[in-house]
Order: sequence, then C-alpha cells, then structure tokens
Amino acid sequence: MSADITEMILDDHDWFRRQFLLLAELRDDTDRLDEAARIWDELARHLEVHASAEEQHFYPSMARRADDEDASATEDAVGDHDDIRAGARKAFDQEVGSEQWWAAIDECDKANNHHMSEEESDDLAPFRRVTSLAFRQELGAKFEQFKSEHAHARGLDFADKDPDAYVEAVTS
Repeated sequence: MSADITEMILDDHDWFRRQFLLLAELRDDTDRLDEAARIWDELARHLEVHASAEEQHFYPSMARRADDEDASATEDAVGDHDDIRAGARKAFDQEVGSEQWWAAIDECDKANNHHMSEEESDDLAPFRRVTSLAFRQELGAKFEQFKSEHAHARGLDFADKDPDAYVEAVTS
C-alpha cells in the first residue's frame, strides 16, 4: 500500500528543514565547505524533484477538485516553486562559500519556508478533507514513482513555470 501523498509531502518538508539547519551550522566553518556544498547540492536537487512531483501529481488534482479560490492557491504554489528555483539557480551560479552563495541559499530557504507554511495550512489540510485516503494513496504512488524516475533531478531543468498557464493547462 502506498503512502498518502500529503504525508509524503510533509515528510519531505521535514527533511528540507533539517538540511537547511545543517547548512546553517556549517556557515562559518570554512574547513567544511565541501560538506556544505554536498548538502546544498543534494538539497537543491531534492527541492526541484519535490516541486516538479507536486506540479505533476498533487497540484493538478487540487486545482481540478477545487473552486476558483483553490485554483488561485495552486497558482500561488507554483509561483512559490519558481521563487525557490530562483534561489537555487543563483546559488549554483556562485562560488561555494562566498557571501553571494550563502545569500542565495538564504533566499531559497526563505522562499521554501514561506511555501511550506502556506502549503501545510492552506493546501494539504483542505485537500485531505475533500479527498479519500485511497485517492491520496494513488497519488502517493505516482509521486513516489516520479521522484524515483527523477532521482537527483535527472531530466529536470530547474526552469520556472508560468503559474497562470500551468493552472489553465491542468484545469482545461
């Protein structure tokens, strides 16, 4: 039996928080820059896989099952993903350990925290109320398969999505 997609999303959120905390601990330890770079690379790739998996399997279902207000929430979530991607791209373009690298990681962390907070309160709980466990488990299986097929962001490009066009495409 597959896990509920909402639980899988929350599990990823917990992992993201722990990884950003690990990076914060390494910020002033120049002897451990290789470790910080490794953690960042894995974290950034996981953020992209997670966002893309949500866009493929969670948000289309949420937008289709919801009224216009929830479709607006979907647009907002995709816009948040773009903000997270922007921070990740900036960090990848900077020298590891530089002020600019850390600033880009901070930007990504801030965008991610904003997104997770909204998603946890405004998206996941309402979605659970209007969908069956069986349906959430079906989505969970697809979410898990997507993440497996795109491990380490294989085949993903960190490109922004147009939130309006995305919602139009998944609801039409």
